[in-house]
Amino acid sequence: MSVLEFIRKYIKWIVGLIGLTLVIFVGEDALTSGKFFFGGGDNTVAIINGKKVDYIKFNPQIQTALEREKASMGTESLGDSAQNMVMQATYKNMIFHALLDPEFKKLGVNVPDSEVVSLMLGPNPAPDIYRMFSDGHGGLNKQFVDKRTGGLDMSMVIRYVKQMNEQDQARWELTEDKIKEDDLRAKYFYLLLNGICVPDAMAKQDNDDATKTYDISYVLKRYTDIPDNSVTVTDQDLKDYYNAHIYEYYSQQEIRKVDYVTFAANPTDIDMKNIKINVDSMYAHFKNEKPSEDSSFVIGTDAGTFDYHYHKAGDLPATIDSIMTHSKVGDIYGPYQEDGKYKIAKLTGIAELPDSIKYSQIFIPAPNNDFDKVKPFADSIKNVATPENFAQLAKDNSKDPESSAKGGDMGWVSRGKGAEFPADLEHQTFFGKVGNVIQLKLQQGFLILCVMEQSERHTNYQVGIAMKNIEPSDSTQKAVFAQASDFEGKNHTGDLFEKAVGQMNRRVIDLSENEASIAGFQTPKEFIKWTYTQKEGDVSDVIPVGDNKNVVAHIMQVTKMGTIPLEQVKEQVKAQVLKEKKAEKVIADMKAAGNNMAAVAQKTGSKVDTAKGLTFDSYSLPTLGREDAVIGTMSAMNTGTVSQPIKGEQGVYVIRVENTYYANKMDFHITQMREVESKRNTAANEAYNALEKKAGVVSHFGRYY
Repeated sequence: MSVLEFIRKYIKWIVGLIGLTLVIFVGEDALTSGKFFFGGGDNTVAIINGKKVDYIKFNPQIQTALEREKASMGTESLGDSAQNMVMQATYKNMIFHALLDPEFKKLGVNVPDSEVVSLMLGPNPAPDIYRMFSDGHGGLNKQFVDKRTGGLDMSMVIRYVKQMNEQDQARWELTEDKIKEDDLRAKYFYLLLNGICVPDAMAKQDNDDATKTYDISYVLKRYTDIPDNSVTVTDQDLKDYYNAHIYEYYSQQEIRKVDYVTFAANPTDIDMKNIKINVDSMYAHFKNEKPSEDSSFVIGTDAGTFDYHYHKAGDLPATIDSIMTHSKVGDIYGPYQEDGKYKIAKLTGIAELPDSIKYSQIFIPAPNNDFDKVKPFADSIKNVATPENFAQLAKDNSKDPESSAKGGDMGWVSRGKGAEFPADLEHQTFFGKVGNVIQLKLQQGFLILCVMEQSERHTNYQVGIAMKNIEPSDSTQKAVFAQASDFEGKNHTGDLFEKAVGQMNRRVIDLSENEASIAGFQTPKEFIKWTYTQKEGDVSDVIPVGDNKNVVAHIMQVTKMGTIPLEQVKEQVKAQVLKEKKAEKVIADMKAAGNNMAAVAQKTGSKVDTAKGLTFDSYSLPTLGREDAVIGTMSAMNTGTVSQPIKGEQGVYVIRVENTYYANKMDFHITQMREVESKRNTAANEAYNALEKKAGVVSHFGRYY
């Protein structure tokens, strides 16, 4: 019986067996781990207005955003930081629209396509368009400057849009989305901001509060001066205080207290010896490498890339600048240690180059991407083009109306700053002479460039830097990982873990599931995900956190979103109850002393101090910190009067207002304008936060990304 016939005959049994195997596999995972997919079989990324956002439905938005970002950057992969930024932005945008789209619809707020076009290509473009064509130094790229106004030359922007390559197009689309989003938000929040006002009466009161000044004397009996054992705190006292202040013990999100120990792999003496041998060998090879092989040699080291650009003296890294600019081609310097690496620098080129060039261009489009059809025509123009006839050739043949009308004149562009000048094209245009004609193949057709003028030439240097990372060897890393694994294997329960870490470098942190970073962790996401997919008391396997570090962690406590149980905040509550009890005792003593400040001081073993220049807006007392109760009492007192005992943050106070006066009192209209502006600056965030709170947004983003 052939294999094919066997499969056909027994296909039902085979399918059934596979199905049973899958059921057993999934069932075992569910039973042993308590989860089905991303924990508990519930793939919820967020909850908004009681509705769950499912991971499977939301994740394609993340993937699309990542692909668009990669296209705009012209890369096949993103670094961790860039990837996290894109994912965070996509998630926040999803929350934003879930909260505000109903509001937009209700109010009729929208951004039509015609408005987007105007914001991107109109006479008054959005700030993002200016940023897109900036020179990176606070100004505009010279190629895109309107010589008449000094602003952005929109005709050049339109020409750029017509000739965009795939990477530029992706960047343009991302900018378009951002401009549309920003305009939508601006319209909505503009309606809100225009409704903000500060009544005259409120402005007058606020003006008084800011300028009426008080000089006071005070007696302070600090809580820390009273021994804790001088008062009695019962369990009922704790319960009573907790119940009376329960609003203070509410957590807006789930918090997990985790302790962990770190096992760091550092280079051993043997590792350092072997690294030095490797670097010495690298030095010998690099020194004798042929000039044509220098770049590939550098790329083959831990450097990864070779800087093909040439730099003037002062623009090279400070460590090697003076050395390389006083060397000859082929000279080598090093090895030297920098940024956790051994480095070897080699002067690979010296050239006299202009800082900028003036050039003209002719654009020959290729309709329907039929390059073969138009290439002979483009070649014929290139072959006859000279600086003298280039302007006429551009007027007669270039299909770019903005530049052809000016004879193809594109103005001046600086080396290293022109978006259309990658290293290879920079080499052709800046190394060549005036009159050099270059032909390029673009996505939409052929571009013919002619260098018309060049600025004064200066000496520039090209330097290749070979590198070797100073890091532990594989065997050292494996040994440290084995040490961490051995520790985890012997201390796999919470009790065992806590006993074992007593003499170790243990750290305790509070984590929310949407944390983006942890101090000392280069790659914290796996650690955070583990923390929020396990239960209280669990001990982790060994978790790599980057930079040759591994951790073993233990979930000490889980504080659910909502009111925190008394047991979890018992120490905090006890500290407050102690203050309350001590305050009661001090207040009784102060009242017994009467209204005489000296008598109050004597009764409490304190002294009379002074504080001058206080206002209602001061909030705090000099050297003592924030004391709202004291400042509030002071602002309601008359000169010469003595207060009742005031329960403050640092202790119990009795104060007397010695003097009041107005300092720098201004027209209340000025205060009014400032307050309106201040409220407008915070209104958008406060309104959004209110919508978020009303919708009961619960985020589980950190469990997945």
